[in-house]
Amino acid sequence: MAIIHGMADSETNLLKKLPGEVENIDDINRVKKEFEEKLAKGKSGFFGGIKKWNYKRQINKFENNKNNPLHAGAKGENKVIDELSKLDDSYHVLAGIDVQLARWVTYNGKKNLRSAQIDIIVVCPKGVFAIEVKNWSDNYAKNNQKGLNPYEQTERAGRVLWILLQDIIKGTRVTNVLLSIQGNMSYNQNYRSVFVSSLDRINQFLENRQDSLTEKEVNKIVKNLQRTFIW
Repeated sequence: MAIIHGMADSETNLLKKLPGEVENIDDINRVKKEFEEKLAKGKSGFFGGIKKWNYKRQINKFENNKNNPLHAGAKGENKVIDELSKLDDSYHVLAGIDVQLARWVTYNGKKNLRSAQIDIIVVCPKGVFAIEVKNWSDNYAKNNQKGLNPYEQTERAGRVLWILLQDIIKGTRVTNVLLSIQGNMSYNQNYRSVFVSSLDRINQFLENRQDSLTEKEVNKIVKNLQRTFIW
């Protein structure tokens, strides 16, 4: 079984918007029901009124975020982590990672790149893989034109990670992977460094790569990334 580090970024960001009693997305329905039951049993009076107000406030957090896209993102990223966990223990899966460089670097001719949020990084004898997960429906993919397109987002993140890794083991390569949960994204020739995969193909994609790192190098990279990254 692969070694998992961290939690999906979408899940972390979603939990920040919900009551503290929710420790993971599987807790959402249970905790919401508990607050609803407490509200229904609430007593009158000054202190009872404060408690009822608090219960309503917590329930509103669930209601205000029930259609938040982070739900789909968290479910998608967790599906990928679950799938990757089926790999053997030579694979390290680091989830929900913010990469910060010490300086601005050049991307597409402009000095405009210094940080990246990477959904999943896999470090194993096969190499280092920066995986961007998209759980987009056809409709959302068609109408979502805000921010970077997923191919550029994947490529930029991979470049930031590659630069960081050169200070750990010079010459380490990074393979950029855009993983579509819905299987509705295809290879884009404008982003030739970005491989496109799916949930049912990602493990085979990783396993079929040629070995490029020793066990010692894998452990060194993982150890350094754990110190560098902010979860």
